[in-house]
Amino acid sequence: MSDIPSLTQRDIAEQIGKLYRYERKRHLFAFFGTGIEEQLTFPNMPPLRVVPVRSELELRERMPVLGDEETRIAFLVPWATEIPIDLAGRFAQSGKILRIGTEARLMTLLGANEIEGEARKSALSTYLLTTSAPAPLKVPAGRLTLAAMWNAWLSAVWRIDVSGGLGLDTLLSWAALDHRGAHFVEAMSGPTAKGVRDELLAYLKAQLGEAGPVVWKAWERGRGTTPLAYALLFETLSSSEHAGVKMWVNLAPRSALDVASDGAMAAVAGALGASADGALRQVEQKAGATAARAIVQAADALVENADVREALAGDRRLPSAWRARLAALGRALAEAAAAPSAESVGRAAAVCKGLEGHAFYADTDQMVIIARAEMAVRLTAWLAARPDRDLQGPPTPHGDAELLARWYAAEGGYVDWARRSARGTAEDGFGKGANAVVAAADEARQELDRRFARSLSSWVAAGRPSAQVVPIDHAVKRIAVRFLEDDASRQLLVLLMDGMAWAQAVELLQSLSARTVPWGPLAWHGSSKGKIGDGIYPAVLANLPTMTDVSRAAFFGGKALPPGAAWNTSKDVERWAEHRDVKKLFGGTEVPKLLLRGEGHTLEGSASPEALSLVADRTRRVVAIVINAIDSSLKGDPQQRHAWTVESIRSLPELLERAREAGRAVLLASDHGHVPADRLVSKGSYKDAGARWRPWTSADEVLAPYEVGFRGDTICSPKGAHGAVLLADDASRYGGATHAGEHGGATLAEVVTPCLLIGCEDLGAPTHNDRALDVGSAHVPPWWYLEVRMPIVAPDAAPIESPARPKKPASQAQLVLPALAPPPPAPPPAPAARQSAFASSPILASLQKAASDRKQIIEAVEFLLERQGVASEAALAAATNVAVWRIGGVVSKLGEVLNIDGYQVIRHDAAAKTIHLDREKLAQQFEVKL
Repeated sequence: MSDIPSLTQRDIAEQIGKLYRYERKRHLFAFFGTGIEEQLTFPNMPPLRVVPVRSELELRERMPVLGDEETRIAFLVPWATEIPIDLAGRFAQSGKILRIGTEARLMTLLGANEIEGEARKSALSTYLLTTSAPAPLKVPAGRLTLAAMWNAWLSAVWRIDVSGGLGLDTLLSWAALDHRGAHFVEAMSGPTAKGVRDELLAYLKAQLGEAGPVVWKAWERGRGTTPLAYALLFETLSSSEHAGVKMWVNLAPRSALDVASDGAMAAVAGALGASADGALRQVEQKAGATAARAIVQAADALVENADVREALAGDRRLPSAWRARLAALGRALAEAAAAPSAESVGRAAAVCKGLEGHAFYADTDQMVIIARAEMAVRLTAWLAARPDRDLQGPPTPHGDAELLARWYAAEGGYVDWARRSARGTAEDGFGKGANAVVAAADEARQELDRRFARSLSSWVAAGRPSAQVVPIDHAVKRIAVRFLEDDASRQLLVLLMDGMAWAQAVELLQSLSARTVPWGPLAWHGSSKGKIGDGIYPAVLANLPTMTDVSRAAFFGGKALPPGAAWNTSKDVERWAEHRDVKKLFGGTEVPKLLLRGEGHTLEGSASPEALSLVADRTRRVVAIVINAIDSSLKGDPQQRHAWTVESIRSLPELLERAREAGRAVLLASDHGHVPADRLVSKGSYKDAGARWRPWTSADEVLAPYEVGFRGDTICSPKGAHGAVLLADDASRYGGATHAGEHGGATLAEVVTPCLLIGCEDLGAPTHNDRALDVGSAHVPPWWYLEVRMPIVAPDAAPIESPARPKKPASQAQLVLPALAPPPPAPPPAPAARQSAFASSPILASLQKAASDRKQIIEAVEFLLERQGVASEAALAAATNVAVWRIGGVVSKLGEVLNIDGYQVIRHDAAAKTIHLDREKLAQQFEVKL
C-alpha cells in the first residue's frame, strides 16, 4: 500500500478541472490513489464528492443507484488496472483508471507550472507526495527548482522565514526560538523520509556553508540557542590574532557544535560571527528583549578562559564586557583623582565615552550607573581645572568670603551636584575609582568651606559689606525692587524655594531650559543697573544660623532678626506686607501679598486656585509664593533619590505657565541652602542646638577646627548666648537624628543662596522692546563639558562690541586667591594664547564678516576641532555663549560660512543633539593645515 499515491484535494481538483473542459455525459471518475472523503466545489459547476474505497466490493457499495446520471463522484481506488466491466460503462472514459503523475502532482502541490530535473529526483519530492503539509506550499514565479522546493517546505512546515532567501542569520534566530527538533527527528525516521535529512544538510551546506548544517543539527538535539550564543562570541573573537584566543575558538566549541576539525571550526566561527548581529535582532523582534538578553547571558557564561575574557572586553553586548568597561573607567578615574590634569581627564572621558558603544548604555537599568560615571568624569575635570584656586581680590580678612561666594554662585552648585551624583558604593573597580574622585573633591570642598566660614565671620564683624555680595535681607530691595523700578511695565513673581541650594538650582535651570518654551536667566543681571559685584549671578548670603525661621524672615522682612529674637515663620506674611521697599510698588490700601504652603498649595501639592489667580492678577506688580518641596525633602530618608526638575515639583509647572501668560518674570530665590547627609558624622549633642549650629556659650569656649563662632547684631543667636557656633564643613553634625539633609551651618552650600531673575523666551519678545527681559542660557562652567584648557583665540581678532545681552564672564582660569597678609607676589605672566590656523585663513578673511560674527565662528570651529570634530549642543552653546535652544540657528549660520561649494564641513544631528565638523574638508576648503 505504500506505493499507492496519497492524492490531495488540489491534485484531484486540478484533474477534474481539465476533464470538464469538454462536455461530458458520464460524471463518475476513478483515480489510482488514496485520500480523504470530502466534497469539492467549483465555480459554475455542481459539486463533486471524493470517495476513497479499499476494494471492489466497497466500490460497488458506494456507487450511486442505477439511473442516477447526475451525481458526480471521484473514486480513489487502490488498483491501477481497470474498473469491473459491468461498472465501466457508468464511468467517464469507459472506466479507465486515471493516474496523476508524480511531476503533475508536484507541480500541483507547489503551485508550479515548470519543474527542474533536480527537484523531480529529490527525496524531498517523494516525501512531499506521501505526507500532508500543515500549510500550502508555494514556489515563486511558478518554477520549481530544488532550492525553491526546499525553501517552500522549510517555510510551510517548519516556519522558517525565507522571504528574502534562506540566510544564516535567519536560521540562527529560528533555531534559537523553535523547539521542535525532536519532532523533526521523529518525522525523518519513517520509511517515506528516507534520504530527506541527508539532502537537507547538503542543501544547507551549499546555501550557508559549513555553519548551516551545524546550526540545524544543534536544533535537532534541542540545543538551538547554542549556535547563536557562540556566534555572539565569535563576532568579537574571530578577528583576534591572540594565539590563546585562536586556540580557544578552534577547540572549545567543537564538542557543543559537533564540528569535526579545526579547519571546519574556523570557517564555522567566521560565518556565525558575521551573522550574530542580524540573528540577535531577529530574536528581539520576534520574542522580545528578554529572550535576546537571555541568549547574551548564556553566551557570556560559556567563557572561563582569562585570555578570551580579556579579548571580549570590547564586546558590545556581553554583561562581562560592560563590567570590563566600567572597571577600565574606574582605573582611569582613580588615576585622574590621584593626579588631575587635562591628560588624565581626557583619558577618563575617552573611557567613559566608550560606554556608549555597549548595548547596556541604552538600558534604563543602567541609567544611575551612567549618570554616576559622567558626573565622576566631570569632577575630575573640576579637580584639574580648579578655577577657584585662581581667584583674586582685595587682601582683606573678609576677601575670601566675597570671592568664594561669587565662585560658588557661578559654579559651586555644579561641583556639589556632581559630588552627590558620583557618590555611591565601592564594591567594584568602577565604584572604587568613582569614590576616589569624590573623596578628592570632598577634600577640596572641605578646605573651601572652612576658609569661607572663617572669612564669613570677618565679613559679619566688618558690618557685612555688600559691594560684591548681598545680605539676604537686602536681596529683595537690590534685585527685585530695583528690577521693577527700572521699568513700570515689568511684572514679577517672587518664587521662594525653601531650602534650595545651588546644587538644586542649577539642576532646575537645566530643566527650565529644556521646556517647550524655554526659561533662563534674564539679561538684566548683566546690565549696568542689574549687575551686582563681579560675579555672573548675585552672590546672596543667608542670615545666620541658616535656618528657615531666621533667613526666610530676613528675606521677606527686609531686615535681619537680632540676637534673641523669636523664631516664627508664620509671621512671614506680615513681614512681606510691611516690607518697606516692596510697599512702594503698591498704591492706596493695597499691600504686598505672600502665600505660604497652606494657602499656595492644595493638599496634594498642586498650586491652589488662589495662587494661580494671584499670579494672573496684573494689577499687582509683584506677588510672592513659597514652595517647600526641597526643604520638606530634607526631612526624608537619605536612601531616597531626588531629581530636581520642573516636573518633579508638582506646583512649579502651573505657576510658571501662569507667570508666562501674565508676562511676569520670576525671581527664583531661596532662603538658605543645605548639605546632604552623605558625609555627616555626629560631633556630639548640645543643649538647645540644631543639627548644624549650637549656642556659643562664652568667648573662652574652645572651638573645634570644623566650627566657627559668629556674633553680632545680625546673628540670631539664642537669648543670653555669647553668639552662635556654626559647622564649617559638610562632614559634621550635632545630635544623632538621620535626615536626608541639614542646614543651619556656615558652608558655601548653606550660606550662598540662589537668587536670580529668570524669564521664558517669549517674555522678551521684540514687541516688548525691553532688552533687560532677554533670556539666555544658564551659565555652565567649561569644566562641566570637560574643558580644562585655555581657549584658542584669533591673534588678530578685532575688538568685540559689547552685546546687549549679559556679557560673557571672564574666564575663571584667570583669577588668583587672596593672601590676607602680606600682599601676594606678582603672578607670573600669562602664557601666550595659542595661534589659530583656521583664524589665519585668507579664505576666512575674504568673507568680510563682522568682528563679533568672526569671533563666534572661530570659537565654534576651534572648540569642535579640540574635540575631534564632535560636541554636544549644550557644550557648543556654552563655548559660544548662546542659549542652548538657539544652537540650531547658530549652526545654520556657521554652515552658511563653512559649507562652501556644497561641501558639508559642519552639520547638526538634531536627533543625537550633536554637532559634527569634518576636519579634512575644513582644511581643504579654507586652505589651512590643521
